[in-house]
Amino acid sequence: MKTKFIFSIALFSIFAFNQLSAGCGSCAADKKKTSKAFIEMIPSNGKINGKAFASCGMCNFESGDRSCGVSLKIGKDVVKVVNVDIDAQVDSHAKDGFCNVVRIVDVKGKVKNKKLYADSFSVQ
Repeated sequence: MKTKFIFSIALFSIFAFNQLSAGCGSCAADKKKTSKAFIEMIPSNGKINGKAFASCGMCNFESGDRSCGVSLKIGKDVVKVVNVDIDAQVDSHAKDGFCNVVRIVDVKGKVKNKKLYADSFSVQ
């Protein structure tokens, strides 16, 4: 009788511990890649890799530019994207264009003198 009770407690403990430590597998916390997080600051070496907010610097980020162009908002900084055309994805002045909405982008590249030289740039 005593061994049956101890066995039941052990089995219940193992089951309960498994439920507490189990994850669904699709949560962002379960994934090892940190490059999927939003970029919050520009590192000292200038290399960035992750998600950021992108829009027209002049129309939405008040960057002081005199013409429309793609810019990223990284923390409090606004960085102009040099080698990405604002009309490459969709017409910039369309309803869903960069001059009218702020989009989330995956970006990889290097920031130098408040300008981003993007190796990759994809809109979410």
